[in-house]
Amino acid sequence: MYMLQINKGVKTPYYVQIYEYYRHEIEARRMVAGMRLPSVRELAQSVNVSKMTVEKAYYQLASEGYIIRRNKARYEAAFLGPIEEKSHTAAAGLTPRSIPKPAYLYDFGSGDMDMEHFPLDIWRKHMNRVLSEPSYLTASNDEQGVPDLREALSHYVYETRGVHAKAENIIIGAGTAALLGVLTTLLRDTWPRIAVEDPGFRLGREIFRNMGFAIEPISIQNGMLDMNRLHESQVRLVYVSPSHQFPTGTVMPIGMRYQLLQWAEKCSGLIIEDDYDSELRYYGRPIPALQGLDTAGQVVYMGALSKVLPFFVRLSYMVLPPRLMDLYNQKRSLFRQGASIPEQCVLAAYIQSGDLARHVRRLRKDYQEKGLLMERLLQEAFGSQITVSRITSGVYCHIALRSSYSAQELCSKAEKEGCRVLTMQSFYEQPGQDEQKEFLLSFSKIPSYKLKQAVMALQRAWLEKEG
Repeated sequence: MYMLQINKGVKTPYYVQIYEYYRHEIEARRMVAGMRLPSVRELAQSVNVSKMTVEKAYYQLASEGYIIRRNKARYEAAFLGPIEEKSHTAAAGLTPRSIPKPAYLYDFGSGDMDMEHFPLDIWRKHMNRVLSEPSYLTASNDEQGVPDLREALSHYVYETRGVHAKAENIIIGAGTAALLGVLTTLLRDTWPRIAVEDPGFRLGREIFRNMGFAIEPISIQNGMLDMNRLHESQVRLVYVSPSHQFPTGTVMPIGMRYQLLQWAEKCSGLIIEDDYDSELRYYGRPIPALQGLDTAGQVVYMGALSKVLPFFVRLSYMVLPPRLMDLYNQKRSLFRQGASIPEQCVLAAYIQSGDLARHVRRLRKDYQEKGLLMERLLQEAFGSQITVSRITSGVYCHIALRSSYSAQELCSKAEKEGCRVLTMQSFYEQPGQDEQKEFLLSFSKIPSYKLKQAVMALQRAWLEKEG
């Protein structure tokens, strides 16, 4: 029935063979926009593989923009733009409305998970159970988030991160940005200025700036927060990522953590702890959270599972200290829960069953191997022209490139080869790092079987030829 044939005599995974077949068919325009793919069941039966294998292939195609799904209909081929660059419409000076922005072949800038690492069958099992109980879904409606999820997270963050969090102090949000929006509403009247790490988390910084906060950049020196500058600033609110500083990847030592808590106590200040990438530590145990050391209610703890769950699950959580929880309750009418209730219920079941903990353990092993592969491929491709920092946690590799081109020129050259990269300069509040050829390269979204191709694309873009 289908021209697709699975070659079971090669090492290429079955889902990759399915993915590559449809990608090539769509790129060659043998499958045009709107043409439907077989259902998961039909294709699985036709080529004699599991439905899970087909689903992984379809999810990968969908995440890269090759196929789309309208409501609950079958997947169909997406529109990739016209075959010819010039058309009658373009010649007439008109801009076609339906031409999408071209996708990157290799996205080194995204920390999203590739579907090869996610046990979709287990997630689907919990989803089917949740959706079969509509009364459970309606009873779970709460502005702070589904009670079962908050209870599950209360135990999870204590067991994994040492965070002291009662379920009633946890707020669920549809991503970190949504929770920061809630937080800025609570803080802006009392703490109108905020100190941020420099370099640091751009989105967090811009959210506070857009809400009218004055931004005070505090430099990161050799991975250490400049405590002297923090004291001099007279700011009483600070945003930090102590367990995995982004983008440098360094860990705040225990001595500095106590210094930060003492600072907050002395000035009646508040610390926002963004526990970014906390689950993904590859050597030794995960670093305990700063919040676990706090005995005076001075830390707002923020966590997300975006690096260990697929792109379509956007759930984050925030633990408020008692004084802010009181304020939240006073302003509760201003907030509406934007996170999907079914997804919250599924995640609660996923945590309670122990499936999340098992998944994270497997993911650490897989990502550690993938990170080592990334380091080796970069060293082989660039030799003495590159310095690659050891990946000890997270999904980003920090590199320094020796090149006659500027950082922005190197970004442009990478884009021409279909690669998206992040410069370290983009994470600084203050100027002055312009000529540093330092980049962050993520390996999480690029499938393992594509990683060598991706690094070769960077090599074509960046390697300077002699003569």
